[in-house]
Amino acid sequence: MIFGIRSNGKEHGVVMTRIEVVSFMLDICGYASDRDLSDIRVLEPAAGEGVFVLECIRRLHESSIKFGFDFSKSLKNLKAIEIEKERAEHLQKNISNALDGFGIKKAAQRAAQIVVHSDYLLSNLGVFDVIAGNPPYIRNEKIPLEKKRAYQNKFPTFKHRSDIYIAFFEKSLRSLTTRGRLCFICSDRWMKNTYGLALRKLIASSFGVPVIVNLNRADAFAEKVYGYPSIIEITSRPANSTCYFEIRDLDELKQLNDTLKSDRHIEGPSPITKRIPQYGEPWFFDDSADLEVNQFPLIEQQGFRIGIGVATGSDEIFIGPVEQFKVEKEVLLPIVLSQDIRDGKIKWSGNYLINPFDKSTGKQLDLNRYPKLKAYLYAAKARLEKRHVSKKNPRFWYRTIDKVIPELRDKPKLLLPDIKKNQVIALEEGRYYPHHNIYYIHNETTADLKLLGAILMSDFVLKQMQNVSTLMHGGFVRWQSQNLRRIRVPAISQIPQDMRKQLLGYFDTKNIEGINNVVSSYVAELQSKNSIVGTIVALPVSAMQTRIDSW
Repeated sequence: MIFGIRSNGKEHGVVMTRIEVVSFMLDICGYASDRDLSDIRVLEPAAGEGVFVLECIRRLHESSIKFGFDFSKSLKNLKAIEIEKERAEHLQKNISNALDGFGIKKAAQRAAQIVVHSDYLLSNLGVFDVIAGNPPYIRNEKIPLEKKRAYQNKFPTFKHRSDIYIAFFEKSLRSLTTRGRLCFICSDRWMKNTYGLALRKLIASSFGVPVIVNLNRADAFAEKVYGYPSIIEITSRPANSTCYFEIRDLDELKQLNDTLKSDRHIEGPSPITKRIPQYGEPWFFDDSADLEVNQFPLIEQQGFRIGIGVATGSDEIFIGPVEQFKVEKEVLLPIVLSQDIRDGKIKWSGNYLINPFDKSTGKQLDLNRYPKLKAYLYAAKARLEKRHVSKKNPRFWYRTIDKVIPELRDKPKLLLPDIKKNQVIALEEGRYYPHHNIYYIHNETTADLKLLGAILMSDFVLKQMQNVSTLMHGGFVRWQSQNLRRIRVPAISQIPQDMRKQLLGYFDTKNIEGINNVVSSYVAELQSKNSIVGTIVALPVSAMQTRIDSW
């Protein structure tokens, strides 16, 4: 098992795509049995169960009957590559059985020519007209270090804390023919997050994106997946614009495919069309939201500071109740965890954080001055030294990943757990230090924090967050600092006194309905004064004909 086992007992990166999705993806790439497919080279990377290549074989056989070409000879144009030996062997058997059913002689031998057991990212299979599949979902920290370095050296877009699918995109894009099409079903985080910047630049500069289908609310896989995906089609030839669709049920894919092949919008989901940014900016497709907020300043432009709590790299050693630590009290800070925040209120669980930094200088703490702490940390030294942060700085092996800034505890701040189950936000008046899965917004004035907190609890901001954040299971958004920094709100300092009083009261009582009434009317008033005029780009029906008429 190269990448390890997931919490559900299955391997990392292995999630099977439903056949409805596979069919739609091959259709929009033009690999349909009503076309002559005799010379179309197709690749399924990270093939796994081979749902794409098996469907390609079926379509190729039907096409050979319709157009009279040699099905057996055309099989040479199909490739499926798989890194895990057992899965590759299993796929080869499945393909052999399928070919045997189509009357192919020496089916096992032909199947062996289709299936390649190798690391796709380090392979050289040539170029393809269609590359379609479901690239693996493997977080950066789960990738073995040796392989990670090899991938980073080979793929410039695979940087920061990229998921491995970033490298799959770049490898596949560079393996397309001049008429080639890439179609992946994949997490859409790279379209908005920092680690997708280089990939977005590459696509914008050299490729086209005719279609994106948001599947956040549909069950696209054979098992439940948290971190919902999108289908994206990328072409070697530049495209003037991108047709963006959101669907809630896979049954809509058939209607959507009919629309894309037609010269008119038949029925089903309506598209938004726009050009993707040219310089790697995040990809957003809700034009109405852009028009609504562009006149307002960003949060940090108004004197607020956005940050994230401390990551230790070993919470079981650095965080716990006071009785767990036989250390000097002056090195302890009360810490608030995400589970301490419920319905906009803080119910502290009594946990403390060991601060390994000197409070006065901010530098490495001298353990000789704290004999109890020294004894405690040395007892855990073997575990602490295994952390990446310790290996980078062996002399300061007992530091936390993030630097602890004690004065942050004493400052008033809004606290936002990464994934909140409702719109309610908590105000922490300066008693606790935030944990790493809590984002905070700080300002010296508590009243201004409350006003901002009230606006952040509004539907006006929730709509923005839904555009800039990856939607998680249940439709929850991620209140990460990178997302918060894109949120625009009316200038806090200019809110009229009567509205200030209302919002402060509604924040204290967590009255979302009252907040929405005030915020929506105030936003509408400001927009009216500024006479903001904008239009969403209307999609010409003819622009939805992105299919290839002939290869």
